[in-house]
Amino acid sequence: MKALFFSILTIAAFSLSFKIDSGNVTEKFKVYGNCSMCKERIEKALMVKGVKYAYWDEKSEEATVKFNPEVVTLDQLHKNVAAVGHDTDLVKADDKVYENLHSCCKYKRPAKIGSN
Repeated sequence: MKALFFSILTIAAFSLSFKIDSGNVTEKFKVYGNCSMCKERIEKALMVKGVKYAYWDEKSEEATVKFNPEVVTLDQLHKNVAAVGHDTDLVKADDKVYENLHSCCKYKRPAKIGSN
């Protein structure tokens, strides 16, 4: 009887956690940068209301973001990163903001970006 009770409790807890997280999506996209200062800046720009998790990998230059699209859009996340000086695969950072980055943060800018 105890085993049955714990099984039901485990299933209920799993179902509840699935429902709580069901509104979130995980997206990966390119964000140009170089160093740990870039990482800190990029992840801070991504951690806005509606974002559960944001990670930028320095080696691959790839951001992984888990967010609720009803609260924040993927487009807005790209714009937030560009606003702090980092180009993404869809949005180019303003040239003046890029120029104000620390010298070690000045990554090689891509020739073409999806939009501006």
